[in-house]
Amino acid sequence: MRLVICCLLVCSVGAAANTRIGFGSCFNQDKSAKIWKTIGDLDLDGFLFLGDNVYASRGFSRAKLEAAYAKASVVIPWDRLGPIQATWDDHDFGRNDGGADFSERLLSQRLFWQFFGPLMDVSQPASEGVYNSRIRVIEGNKVQIIALDARSFRGRLKPTLIRNTPGAERYVPNFDVSQSMLGETQWAWLEQQLNISADIRIIMSSIQVIAEGHGWERWGNLPHERDRLLDLLKQRESSDLLLISGDRHVGGVYQTEYGNELFIEVTSSGLNMAWSQSTEYLPNQLGIPIRENHFAVLVISQYGLERVTWHGDDGSKISSFRFD
Repeated sequence: MRLVICCLLVCSVGAAANTRIGFGSCFNQDKSAKIWKTIGDLDLDGFLFLGDNVYASRGFSRAKLEAAYAKASVVIPWDRLGPIQATWDDHDFGRNDGGADFSERLLSQRLFWQFFGPLMDVSQPASEGVYNSRIRVIEGNKVQIIALDARSFRGRLKPTLIRNTPGAERYVPNFDVSQSMLGETQWAWLEQQLNISADIRIIMSSIQVIAEGHGWERWGNLPHERDRLLDLLKQRESSDLLLISGDRHVGGVYQTEYGNELFIEVTSSGLNMAWSQSTEYLPNQLGIPIRENHFAVLVISQYGLERVTWHGDDGSKISSFRFD
């Protein structure tokens, strides 16, 4: 059985020391920015932005999204993050739980690339979407980082009949196979990326991939697309695999077996928007959920993926998970 590590999250080369990559999501520019000072003080080797990088979906307009980016830019310690890479989620996309039918998505896309583009060593692979990838050599490992876009091309979700029903809070699975998560152009691009030689692949998904048992947004809302993703990942050029995600306002580790592979997902969500009142514990969850404001740090050594640690906004260690 191959081990596939999927994180709900690489970068500089070090001689002997391990490389530490931060990742996180859900930063509201109108709330406390304390966590960014803490992150900056750690002198990380990179940071992965997993979406909801700012909040502008309520009463969306170009001016509101531009102002959100401008306010966030002042407090994010860009010069102390190391190399960055980013994708987006609904609140920086421009509509809560939005998808391909959002009429202003191309405007949001232009502003995303204006904000993050000059700071990322990636190219925009297509005229639509924010998906991107890059390859870095980290501690002697060839690491490919792939950022998916789960907004620009996403089809219709199926609303629940009774809101807040446990396990079906907002959505239930939609088995209409005509509804896509990535769109055919991005799917073809992803297949090409997975055929590139690499020792480690990190897949950034703004929404959770394998977490089960909740009715919020996740790949399981379109089960055929989730299966398509896992099938495609199984066919990749041989490598270790790590999927990382955000969105949920909690942090945690999840696992599932698909075919002959064990997938593990690590979520980091809630830079300053953690869901402190959450009581959920999902059926395929490992350990205790992180319910306070946090970010995560992934450690990569010459031997590969070592561990991920969640830190609070004061820098304290909340929890840790080691990849065996």
